[in-house]
Amino acid sequence: MADEGSDKAVLEGVGAYFLSVVEASQDCIRVISANGHVEYMNAQGQSLFEIDDFDGRNRQRYWPDLWPPESRETVEQSLRAALGGHAVAFRAFCPTARGAPRWWDTTVSPIMEHGRVIRVLATSRDVTSERTAEAHRQLLVNELNHRVKNTLATIQSIAKQSLRNAGVEPSVRDALEGRLMAIAATHNVLTDQNWSAASLRQIVDGSVAPYSTKPGQLTITGQDLKVSPKPAVVMALAFHELAINALKYGALSSPDGHVDVRWSIDPDDQLVIEWAERGGPAVRPPERRGFGSRIVETALPNELGGAVALDYRADGLRCSIRSPLLALDKVDAFMPLG
Repeated sequence: MADEGSDKAVLEGVGAYFLSVVEASQDCIRVISANGHVEYMNAQGQSLFEIDDFDGRNRQRYWPDLWPPESRETVEQSLRAALGGHAVAFRAFCPTARGAPRWWDTTVSPIMEHGRVIRVLATSRDVTSERTAEAHRQLLVNELNHRVKNTLATIQSIAKQSLRNAGVEPSVRDALEGRLMAIAATHNVLTDQNWSAASLRQIVDGSVAPYSTKPGQLTITGQDLKVSPKPAVVMALAFHELAINALKYGALSSPDGHVDVRWSIDPDDQLVIEWAERGGPAVRPPERRGFGSRIVETALPNELGGAVALDYRADGLRCSIRSPLLALDKVDAFMPLG
């Protein structure tokens, strides 16, 4: 380990107080010269990297050369950015001097004097345990996603065979299979996002597009939003029921029919979704409320904490959905996609 006198000499331009601060840190702190060579590493850093001979192994060496090939370009770019006056951060792999695998979160910041960069400060924190835990969590999520997909596929197959052998009317079989397909499609979207949220645009498109009889029958307009898992599934079912209704009785039953789905956020932070059909046969209110109506008129507003209004206009069905942008018990229900 380098003696304290040489360390203080290196840090003379930075200030004597700096040395006592960095030596108390639990992170690895390096001071790097303007030409990219390591001038100083605190005692904790030498311990974290298992360096027994800093002067012989690290001092005055080009910093990116101390990282393995797979991380070197990232370190090089960060060093250049800091020398250009910009603070940057990165996560990269670098084993210790004794070969122990480690992952590091590193912040690289310029040290300025009279408006120019005279040195660079690099602070690294060992995040190996955190990354290992995240990798394990991701493995479990992937396995769960796989099992959920298989379970839904099994349910679809069982339902199809059971209803067929029971002599159930084809329309009933088709309705159940369609609802299962809508759930499965939404699960696929959620799986792609590790069950954090689903895209509203994907929910609408996945629920309605399969039932359009020709290209261009569906228009979707609105800033994309994230929808948390539970409301995503209910919304997918609701849009599926609207699409099925349009296919049987409305705009999607006619080659010239069209469905417009658009949404916006009003000044009161209310999400407003409008479903509008045109170009189909004349519309009449249903004589009775079925499962689809209950999904749209009851389950959907209950899940979103909002309201749904259906208007059976002769020239095409209108459905208006209003919901708080942030539902009271679902603070992540709707978030702009970033």
